[in-house]
Amino acid sequence: MTQWGVNVIIVTMTMYIPHIEDRHGPKYRAIADAVSDDIRDKVLTVGAKLPTHRDLAYRLGVTVGTVTRAYSELQRRGIAGGRVGSGTYVLDQIKDRQVFPVTHLPNREILSGTGDRALLDQPDASSTDLSMNRPPPGPEAEALAVTLGELAQSDSLAVLTQYNPAPGIGYHRTAMASLVATIGLEVDGDDIILTSGAQHAMAACAMGLLKAGDVILTENFTYPGMTSLAAHLGVRVRPVAMDELGMRPDALEAAIHETGARVAYVIPVHQNPTTATMDIDRLTAIADIAKRHDLVVIEDDVYGFQPEHRNPPLAQFAPENTIYINGFAKSVSPGLRVGFMKTPKSLFSSLTRAVQITGWMIPPLMGEIAARWITSGVAQDIIDWHRKEMIARNAMAADILQGFNFASKPESLHIWMDLPEGHYADDTIRELSQRGVIMAGPESFITTQPSVPRALRLCLGSAPSREQLRTALMQVRTVLSSTPVQAHHLIGSMVM
Repeated sequence: MTQWGVNVIIVTMTMYIPHIEDRHGPKYRAIADAVSDDIRDKVLTVGAKLPTHRDLAYRLGVTVGTVTRAYSELQRRGIAGGRVGSGTYVLDQIKDRQVFPVTHLPNREILSGTGDRALLDQPDASSTDLSMNRPPPGPEAEALAVTLGELAQSDSLAVLTQYNPAPGIGYHRTAMASLVATIGLEVDGDDIILTSGAQHAMAACAMGLLKAGDVILTENFTYPGMTSLAAHLGVRVRPVAMDELGMRPDALEAAIHETGARVAYVIPVHQNPTTATMDIDRLTAIADIAKRHDLVVIEDDVYGFQPEHRNPPLAQFAPENTIYINGFAKSVSPGLRVGFMKTPKSLFSSLTRAVQITGWMIPPLMGEIAARWITSGVAQDIIDWHRKEMIARNAMAADILQGFNFASKPESLHIWMDLPEGHYADDTIRELSQRGVIMAGPESFITTQPSVPRALRLCLGSAPSREQLRTALMQVRTVLSSTPVQAHHLIGSMVM
């Protein structure tokens, strides 16, 4: 039947409850295993909606956080996930197996293996995706064409076709050190480990520092790539309270005493999703706590090249307690999979081994392109272009969304927007999807919290053009200015 302008399928059966009585191990994993078995045995079919976190927690006698971890584990396995903010569903494992769905930009062609032109998979031309945090297309494609032409004329490509040291080629690492020096981190090339993107660096850190059952401390809203990684490794995520400057020092210290955790993960600049940015006092307070408690802090600074003026990284204040991570994805080019870590000397060997066993080394061609762009100034030019573009897009968003409450920074790729009274995330996302605007639900950013925030992250860089972004933001304004849709509670309590 059709209600509220959407198709609603009501299955006349009692609420699905997984049987976990005879299963051993952590409760969240028992739930995930039971659901996985029921999907395999066709008890649950593709498209079936799983119970809400709260309903399933009540019926199984567990905490909402346990169900949240179970559903995160199912998402990690690629067999269940959120759909347009309306709940958790069994996925078609052929179509939906990407952890982070990616749509290509329109009007792109590639050369096929036969030399013929072939179109990349195209998104729906009538929709604009504001769900993925990425920079808009800029001068990087033209820069790549020039660099590839130069490489084609080079007589020293043999080194790029061979195995190389796991931390990367020496002059590639030195070039990266010179780039990160521009944002205030004093580092030598010998302290750098190159990786295939910042996500690869995060995975190497987790493998090198944590084992199943350990605790990692994160901001109470955080990047889902880290929570998915933790779930995969059986690591428990403990949220730490935040304020407008990011992770609170008092809450961090309390969490260390409570859990005995020895690893924390923070995003000090343009925090994802809240845009919170640490000032000098906050950075020095976190650094002091790390030193006193021998805490290793994974500093994710992937947005660190965006601000024109910024404080030095946390690693500058606590170099022996901080693993600094950055990469090209958010400020230069997402497709150029180049990331890096600056590590304490005591951890360099173990993290190098983690990189080696997960990929052996960064592809030398990627490192060569990155090094050439850095030494020629091209990388800085692209960073500057993206910064100016995001300043313009943030100004546009501020103008269109006047009167709404949201957190932002002038050069940020995203904003974190509170929903007006009466509006809920799932209903808002559903309504926007009908209007051609794709959003991600806020549940992606929670850790073990029982409630989902009434807020949305709007990714301002993911629209290919400013005009498309303007159209999408006008739709956001229209939806949030209208009488709120009241489907939220009914759908959430529907008997399945």
